[in-house]
Amino acid sequence: MFGCYKKSIILYCLHRIADERTVYSVFHLLNGKKSSQTIQDAFLFQLTPFFRVYPSMTRLQFDQHLTEMTKEKWILEYEPSQYRLTDLGREALKEQLKKQPLPVNLNGWKYHQLSVVFWERLSLLVQVISNLMYSNSKYLPIQRKKETHLWLKQFLQDTKMDRQVLAQKVFNEVVDCLENSTSIQPEFLISRLTGAETIGLTKEQAALQYSMDQDYFELQFQSILHTMLTVIKEKPVQLPLLNKVIQSAETEFTMTVSAQRTEELLQQGFTIEEIATFRKLKRNTIEDHIVELALNKPDFEIGRFVTDKNVAEIAEAVKKVTSKQLKHIKTIVPHAQYFEIRLVLAVFGDSL
Repeated sequence: MFGCYKKSIILYCLHRIADERTVYSVFHLLNGKKSSQTIQDAFLFQLTPFFRVYPSMTRLQFDQHLTEMTKEKWILEYEPSQYRLTDLGREALKEQLKKQPLPVNLNGWKYHQLSVVFWERLSLLVQVISNLMYSNSKYLPIQRKKETHLWLKQFLQDTKMDRQVLAQKVFNEVVDCLENSTSIQPEFLISRLTGAETIGLTKEQAALQYSMDQDYFELQFQSILHTMLTVIKEKPVQLPLLNKVIQSAETEFTMTVSAQRTEELLQQGFTIEEIATFRKLKRNTIEDHIVELALNKPDFEIGRFVTDKNVAEIAEAVKKVTSKQLKHIKTIVPHAQYFEIRLVLAVFGDSL
C-alpha cells in the first residue's frame, strides 16, 4: 500500500506536529537541519529518534511523497504548506505500523553522526581481522576513507594482540552487544559484514534478501547500530575493544554556533534584550537559542527566565492537556509567555 517507508515516517511526524508547524519542518527534521527551530521541534514533538534518518532525501523527493499521499487522500493541505492527516491517512498509518513497527532503539538525535563512523570502522576492522586470520593480504578494503584506514592501523598497533585472540575478543564483544536487546534483528548487521570468505551485502541487496522496503531496512539497520552504541557507552569496561572503536569519534550533536555565542553573552551577565541589540537579532531568535541551551545542558538553570510559580503552573497545565501543543497549554496558563512554556518543556518535558 505504501511502497515506500518514508511515507510512513512523514505521516507519523505530521501526526505528531498536529497543525503546529509547516510540513517542511518535517523535511528539515528528517534531513537533520542544524537550526534552533528544528532542534526544538525534535524535542517538543518527541521526534528525536528520526532526526537526520534520511539525510540524502531531497526537497523534490519529499514533495513527491506529499503529492502521492495527497492523491491517496491520506493528507489534506488546508493552508499553504500546512497539512494534516485525514481519517483515511490515520487508518493507513495505523495499519502500516502494525505491519512494520517503528524501530524502538532508533536515536537519530544522539547517534546520527557517530553511527556513521562506527559502522565504517567496525566493518573494516572485521574485514581486516578475518583476512589476517587467513593470512590473506590481497583484498580490496570495504571502506575507502583514508582516515578510517589510519584509525585501523593505529588500533592494531595499540592492541598488540595475537590475531586469533583479537578476532575472538571482537567477536565476543559484538555478540554481547547484539544479544543485549531482543528488539533488534542481528542478522541484518551480520549480512552486511565482509570477511575473508564472505562478501557483505549492500543495503539494497540486504533489503531484497529480507523482502523489505529499502527505507525500512535502513531504519532497522540504523537502530541496530544505535543499540550497539548505547550498550558500548553503558559497558565501556566490559567492551574495551568496541569502546576503542568509538573513541576519538565522539561526533554527537552539538549546539548551533549562534546558540553558543548567545550562551557566552548570558554567562557574562547580559539580558535577552541586550544580547538581541548587541547581536542585531530579534528577541525571538535569542529565546530560540536559550531553549536550545536548555535542551543541550543537563545543568541548565531555568530560574533566570521563569519564576518558580510559573514553572509549577505550566507543569501542571502540561499534565492536563492531551498533547504538548503550546496553544493548548497557553489556554490554561494565559499569563505565561510562549517562551516560558517552551523552556519548561525543554527542561522538564520528559518527566511531565
